[in-house]
Amino acid sequence: MKLTITVNGEPIQEDVEDRTLLVHFLRDVAGRTATNIGCDTTSCGACTVLLDGESVKSCTVLAAQADGAAV
Repeated sequence: MKLTITVNGEPIQEDVEDRTLLVHFLRDVAGRTATNIGCDTTSCGACTVLLDGESVKSCTVLAAQADGAAV
């Protein structure tokens, strides 16, 4: 699936698998390793990012859900 996500003002277009989580897109594709993977249970909030101005836990959002959005 081809996605375009704007990360820190820079549009990043990449092919990823449908099941790719936003946290993995940010770390592995966009190279933004400041987004942490903490608990794997969504309780710690280490992966929290702003998605179009809304606070979300990126370990619970699919990258496909952020297609066309700004992080």
